[in-house]
Amino acid sequence: MKIYISVDMEGVAGVTHGDHVKLEGGEYETARKWMTAEANAAIEGALEGGATEVVIADSHGQMRNILPDELHEDALLVRGSPRPLSMMEGLDETFAAVFFVGYHSMAGEPKGILAHTYSSRVVYTVRLNGVSVGEAGFNAAIAGHFGVPVALACGDDTLDAEVKALMPWTQRVVTKWAITPSAARNLTPKMAQKQIRAGAKQALTRLSEMKPLTLEPPIRLEVSFMQSASADRAADIPGVQRINGRTLFYEDTDMMRINRVWRLMLNVGFIP
Repeated sequence: MKIYISVDMEGVAGVTHGDHVKLEGGEYETARKWMTAEANAAIEGALEGGATEVVIADSHGQMRNILPDELHEDALLVRGSPRPLSMMEGLDETFAAVFFVGYHSMAGEPKGILAHTYSSRVVYTVRLNGVSVGEAGFNAAIAGHFGVPVALACGDDTLDAEVKALMPWTQRVVTKWAITPSAARNLTPKMAQKQIRAGAKQALTRLSEMKPLTLEPPIRLEVSFMQSASADRAADIPGVQRINGRTLFYEDTDMMRINRVWRLMLNVGFIP
């Protein structure tokens, strides 16, 4: 049984500030140790639950945060960027389940710890078939394309609520409770790791209850940008149409093409 684990950073216990998640941040080195330890906890729980192969995708920022020397020796690590499936690179239909570890809520969530959707500088809102999604929802739709369910999601309580609304069957672990976007009541790293390990194992015992998040075609992607200038640039992508000054949409029957156009929108819309 193959398990795919996508690991972000903002949802890791103890992480509350930009200094934790940026390469130049004064507390980044400590935070990446917490991130690696939560990844290990998910790996250990997966192996205890019957996994025979575990692939870890470093899914934060430039995607080279997890410490390879400290990662569980039985895991395979997807590291570095850019990559075609971004946070989900390496996933295919041979996997039994996906885990999200260290994830955060979508842009616009009032209290979500460091909440954003891919880029806080570029993106205001993303919708799939009219439903607002963050990274968890969009990545779940990629997993759904391959027929793979999201079996575990770990992050703050706002992420917990977001996942519950979209995929109520998913096992969830709350690592902290948001107070403001840069303050939270946290589990200690060791307790968070303990609960993630138990949650991962429990998720695999419930695998028959899990459902892939599949979207009814045609799939409609809507992106509202922070600036109209970003929309101006992204509107030149073939097939992309404008709704208003900041919002574009694109429709397709295939989630992989939706993902490709989304990545183009994100890259083209970035204004230095």
